[in-house]
Amino acid sequence: MTQPLDRKAQISNDQLAELDVENGEFWVDNPFKMPENGDNLSAYERNRLYLNAGNLDFVNASFASACDIDSDSRTAVAMDYDNDGDEDLLVGNVGGGPMRLFRNNRPVQNSLKIRLRGTESNKQGIGSRLTLSSGGKKIVRDLFPANGFMGSGPCELVIGLGQTESVDEITIRWPTGKIQTVEGVKANAEIVITEGSNEIESKTIDAK
Repeated sequence: MTQPLDRKAQISNDQLAELDVENGEFWVDNPFKMPENGDNLSAYERNRLYLNAGNLDFVNASFASACDIDSDSRTAVAMDYDNDGDEDLLVGNVGGGPMRLFRNNRPVQNSLKIRLRGTESNKQGIGSRLTLSSGGKKIVRDLFPANGFMGSGPCELVIGLGQTESVDEITIRWPTGKIQTVEGVKANAEIVITEGSNEIESKTIDAK
């Protein structure tokens, strides 16, 4: 609406194409009337999951992954819940019912899970930019926990490294603007980098 705060605004559908009522399309002149009319925007259509195949190509893996549930899904949280170096998917739906946890069983090559601990910056280092350099290649990630509808992911980065077994250098630009560099980080590990410290907390993750 052109006047979203005007509760009296009216927009007619005279100029629109005919509504497909059988598929649930409807129109109200004023969206503020929807609650009193009992209108509902919830819809049930199969979810989709696409795999990044590289070179800007994506593969539709909805059916093969069993993620194509017929539900009004709103919450999707990506996280490595089983600590095996890849991200799994937690999905919640409107109208009740169980949350669905889709475990990622694809073979993992090499990966790195990174958490930050701020001292001068905020405690979790939110807003930091990390640049991983190895073998002449760079991976750049910003640390912002993903927020969706009624859901938020953990404050960490899970980075796939492919055939790379170690990272030559990780550069962190903290929210304060200060730059910190750590070197020689092995893959398949969960590490914690503390702002201003050269010591890295590290433990091996069980990549499968």
